[in-house]
Amino acid sequence: MKSLKIISLALLAALSLCSISAPRADGQTAGASGGSGLSGPTRIDTVPPKTVIETPFEIQSGTLTLPGTLTIPAKSKGKLPVALIVAGSGPTDRNGNSAGALRAQNNSNLYAILAWQLANAGIASVRYDKRILGDNFQKVDLPSISIDDFIADAIAGARSLTGDRRFSKVILIGHSEGAELVLQAVNRGAPAAGIVMMSGAGRPIMLVLREQISKQLPPAEIVKWDSAIARYLRGEDPGDVHPGLRSLLQPTNRKFMQSWVKYDPAMEIAKVKVAVLIVQGLRDIQVSEADARALKAAQPAAKLVLIPAANHVYRATTTDDRLVQLKLYADPTIPIVPELAPAIAEWIKGR
Repeated sequence: MKSLKIISLALLAALSLCSISAPRADGQTAGASGGSGLSGPTRIDTVPPKTVIETPFEIQSGTLTLPGTLTIPAKSKGKLPVALIVAGSGPTDRNGNSAGALRAQNNSNLYAILAWQLANAGIASVRYDKRILGDNFQKVDLPSISIDDFIADAIAGARSLTGDRRFSKVILIGHSEGAELVLQAVNRGAPAAGIVMMSGAGRPIMLVLREQISKQLPPAEIVKWDSAIARYLRGEDPGDVHPGLRSLLQPTNRKFMQSWVKYDPAMEIAKVKVAVLIVQGLRDIQVSEADARALKAAQPAAKLVLIPAANHVYRATTTDDRLVQLKLYADPTIPIVPELAPAIAEWIKGR
């Protein structure tokens, strides 16, 4: 069913951690793997501009070493502010692209492009591969993974950067699910001067997920979904459900899902003690303006930036048509909207 492709990118991919066999992150810049076990040829869309310098950067999170890329301006002097870029859902690599077969649906290169533009504005950044990619895939126990593991990775990254004398301050930037992760990370002690929430949900994930499904399936299928997900979260066989939704209900993903549904973004952001920037595209068909405004309402001190033409991966569009937007997720050569990086850079420099 073609209309489910966007959901499979954003949410089905998030929970189908084992849907690809031994995923490998490809498409890295030359030298970016740093011996991390990443495979695949250098791609032209991931080669940085000459205005930036990229070097390997590793984050130690528990027993895992998460390979990443440090991006700095080619002509930097003195200490720089640094941003830790935390990826969204699914088997997403440091550049913002999916691994395995899902790459055909998600190949936007968003995080790499953002890193380069931030460097051109005088801000360093580190982006890293999620723990379910590359060599680490063989080291993790998928059924035991919870959202807490990804939060711990963000905390470890923040601590690593805080202890690096090259940097003046640390900002956490999270996109989509990553926006939730950086919020919870700072509330659990991640050292940071502030967080940027790009396209972050303002409601519990079950409400967001049901809304997305409701736009694509008839009411009878939604009734079946409601019953199936309730059984699944209780640890029971979910029973009958639309084929396009089965990957959300794999036993391997149950613990992750059980931990994710407990998260309430509005309650979490109300507790935050650091500065917050909320960025939302008004052509985003996965997370809505209402989500961004719910976050702002729960934390009035946060700054809200709305970008009228931006979709979920910050490409410009004039339509909410899902099939049209799908193409914008898969072409890394399409520029990101010009408002994004300047808005983030200006806010970081003002901290």
